[in-house]
Amino acid sequence: MRPCCFKLIGFLAAAVMFAAGLSAGAAPVVEQRYPKSPYVIDVKQPPYSAKGDGVTDDTDALQRALNENVGRHRMLYFPRGTYIVSRTLTWPKQWKGRDNWGFTMLCGQHRDQSILRLKDGTFTDAAKPAAIMWCGGFGSADWFHNYVENLTFDVGSKNPGAIGLQFYANNYGAVRDCLIVSEDGAGEVGLDLGHRDMNGPLFVSRVEVRGFRRGVATSRAVNGQTFEHLTLRGQTQFGLDNEGQSVAIRGLRSENSVPTVRSYGSLCLVDSTLTGKGDAAKVPAVINYNGGRLMLRDVATTGYGRAVGDVSTPDWVAALRVSGEDKPGSAGPKVAEYFSHPPTRAYPGGSGSLRLPVEETPAPPREDPKKWAVADAFGADPTGERDATDAIQKAVDSGAVTLFLPGHYALSKPVIIRGKVQRVLGVGGQVDYVKKSPRAFRIEGAGGEVTFEHFANVGSGIENTTDRTVILRSIGTQIFSRGRGTIFFEDVAGHELSIKNQRVFARQLNIENEGTHFRNDGGTAWVLGYKTERGGTLVHTLGGGRSEIIGGFSYTTTAGKLAPMFVGENASLFAFFAEVCYSGDPFQMLVQETRGGETKFIRKGEGDTMPYVGFPVRQGR
Repeated sequence: MRPCCFKLIGFLAAAVMFAAGLSAGAAPVVEQRYPKSPYVIDVKQPPYSAKGDGVTDDTDALQRALNENVGRHRMLYFPRGTYIVSRTLTWPKQWKGRDNWGFTMLCGQHRDQSILRLKDGTFTDAAKPAAIMWCGGFGSADWFHNYVENLTFDVGSKNPGAIGLQFYANNYGAVRDCLIVSEDGAGEVGLDLGHRDMNGPLFVSRVEVRGFRRGVATSRAVNGQTFEHLTLRGQTQFGLDNEGQSVAIRGLRSENSVPTVRSYGSLCLVDSTLTGKGDAAKVPAVINYNGGRLMLRDVATTGYGRAVGDVSTPDWVAALRVSGEDKPGSAGPKVAEYFSHPPTRAYPGGSGSLRLPVEETPAPPREDPKKWAVADAFGADPTGERDATDAIQKAVDSGAVTLFLPGHYALSKPVIIRGKVQRVLGVGGQVDYVKKSPRAFRIEGAGGEVTFEHFANVGSGIENTTDRTVILRSIGTQIFSRGRGTIFFEDVAGHELSIKNQRVFARQLNIENEGTHFRNDGGTAWVLGYKTERGGTLVHTLGGGRSEIIGGFSYTTTAGKLAPMFVGENASLFAFFAEVCYSGDPFQMLVQETRGGETKFIRKGEGDTMPYVGFPVRQGR
C-alpha cells in the first residue's frame, strides 16, 4: 500500500505548532556552553574554521574536524550557525593508522540555531539514500560512548534520497535534544538506527522528527534501543518502523496520516499520544506483525481506525484489512494495557504491570561556565599520567556548583564530593581507569542532587552513603550505595548493581557481569530499556521490593544455565523482556519465585518473560 502524499501545508502548520519546543514532559531547549579546553573543539575556530553562515559549503572543514577527533574522547562543539553540507559527513573507522572505537561527542550551542543543512538537490535519488551524517561502527559491537546532542539536521529541499542522521553506539550512547527536519517533507528516514547490525544499546531522548517517509527506522535483533519523549510529525509511510529490534518507548507524541508504528520485533510503548489525521481513519495507529511481541500501556489514540492491528502473518498489510478488534483490547481508542501474548504467572494475583509511579530524570544545574571549577586550572593533569587527586579535591572545595573534568585523570584516593558541588561533568574522558583508588568519588554531606555525566569510564566507581539523590547520565561505572536517596540512571553501562530500600529510575541500563546483575532488596526499581550480557540472575527482587522492567533483552553470550533469569522472594516483579542467544547456551530457568515457604519455577518452554507477572499478593488495579 502506498501512503497518501505528504501535504506541505499541513507540514508547515506542524512546524509552527512545534516551534515552541518538544512534546510534553520534555525539557525545554537550552543553550549549551563550555569553558575553553583542548578537549572541547570549536568547529568555527582554527584549524577548522567552519563558517556556519548558511552560504559557505562547510563540508570539508567539518569532515576534517571529524577525521582528527573521532574516537579521541573529545567534543566537537557547534556554535550557533547554519553549516551547509554537500556530501555525507562520516565518522572514520580509522584515521592515520589509529582505529576509532567510539568515544565521540557532538554538541550544538542551541538546538534550533546550530544547524547542519544539506544543500538543496544533493541526494536526489530516492533509490540510493544517503545521510547528512553517518556515525560509523565496524567489526564487533564496540563503538562505545557516542553522542549527538543539541543539533538540528535539516535535509533542505529537493532531496528525496536524504537521511537526516545515521547514528551508531554500543553499551552507552545517545541522541539527545535534536531536531531532524525535511523542509519539503521528502526524504527517506529522519533518524536511521537500522543502517547496520548490532546498533545499541543506545538512548534517544527529546528528539523531534518532521517529515520523511519514515521518521525513525530500527532493525535487526541486537542490541536494544530506548526512546523517551520522541515527537514524530508528517511522515508519509510510518512514524517509526521497527524491523526486528528490541525497542522500549515512553512518551511518544505523533501526529500523522499514516500508522505511527510498524513493528515485528519486541516493542513496548507507554505513556503516549498518537493523533491521526485524514487517511489515518483507514489504518491502525500501531501495527504488530510476523509474531512480534507488543506491550502498550496508557496509549491514547485519536483519528485512527483502531489502536492496534496485531497479526501473525509476515504480510503486515493484513493488519490494515482488519476492522474492529482482532485481539481483545486492540480497538482503542484508549489502551490502558495491551499485550500481544498472554502473561506468564507462577502464582495468581496479577494480570498486568506494576504501574510504578515514574519520575523524570532531574535536569542538571545550569550556570555560566565561567563559574565552573575546571580541574585542570587547579593543577590536575588531564592526560592521566600524574596523580590528580589533590588538584581535583581543590577544585571541589573551591565553592563551585559544577566540577568540570574534560580530560583523563589518575587517582590514588577518592575525591570527596561535598560542599556546593551538584554536577560533575566530563566530555567522554576516563577517571581512575586503572582502579588505583578504592573509589573514584565518594559523596558526603547533606544537600541536593548530585549529577555525574559524560564519562567513558569511572573505573573504581562512585560511593554514596548519604540520602542525597544521585543522577548518573551517560557514564560507564558502578555505584556503591548504602544511603536512602533516589538513584536515576540514564544511559549507563556497568556491573553488579545492588540497592536496599531505595528508589531507582533507569532509562537505558546496560549490565554485563556474569552472576547476579541487579539486586533489589526492599526497594522500588522502574527500568525502561534494560540490556544485559552473560549468564546469572538479571534481577533478584526480595524483601518486599518491587521491580518493573519495561522492555529490553538478554544477549546471553555465556553461562545461560548458571542461574534463573529472574528471582523473586516475597516481592513484586513485572518484566517484558526478551532473549537473544547465538552461543547455544540460553537461559534454561526463566523465573524462580518464592511466596511464603513455597517456591515455583518457570522453565524455558513452560512460559515466557514477555510478559512475566509476579505479585506476592492479589493486587487491585
